Amino acid sequence: MTRWLLLLTFMGCDTVAPVAARFVPILEKFNEEWAPVDMECSPMYSSRKPKKCITRELKCGDEVEGNNRMGRSSFDDDFYRSARCYAITPPGGHSGPEMVYRVRVPAGHTARAKLTSDCGDLDVFAMRWNDKDLECPKAKHAHRVGECQADTTPRGGTASMSATSKDETYLIAVDGKGSADGNFRLKVECDGF
Repeated sequence: MTRWLLLLTFMGCDTVAPVAARFVPILEKFNEEWAPVDMECSPMYSSRKPKKCITRELKCGDEVEGNNRMGRSSFDDDFYRSARCYAITPPGGHSGPEMVYRVRVPAGHTARAKLTSDCGDLDVFAMRWNDKDLECPKAKHAHRVGECQADTTPRGGTASMSATSKDETYLIAVDGKGSADGNFRLKVECDGF
């Protein structure tokens, strides 16, 4: 115990805690940033630059790995605020590139977009967007987003979606705080109700 205290004194909690969490997994519960890194950060995961807004279509059960560096910079904090993703802008802003995926949630289902982003401070946004004329909303259309969920948790997070009586289309954006980019893993999980 004395060795740990001595090590903690010289190295600091931010350095020692992630190492200690490898041996004492319960420590991860105190601070999720202490969990061991679960993905390779180098080389950059392959991602194709989308021709327009949508990177690709996903469905329930799909999992994709990518890197938002190849994305477009269509959405920023003003857009997310106008779309009611959050009331107060988190520190850092979202001025950099994002990867956007389209998901159709079947009627009578809830869905979760689970993001793992150990390599950069990336956030996940799920926006209901059933507009047939526009692939993705522009800044002037943000007020037409039906619903938006955001999770700005470090190292990933989960955004929820639902469809009650009819199928709903959602756009899932993986966007970096402060123009951050990095490898990520995104999984879509669905449950019927």
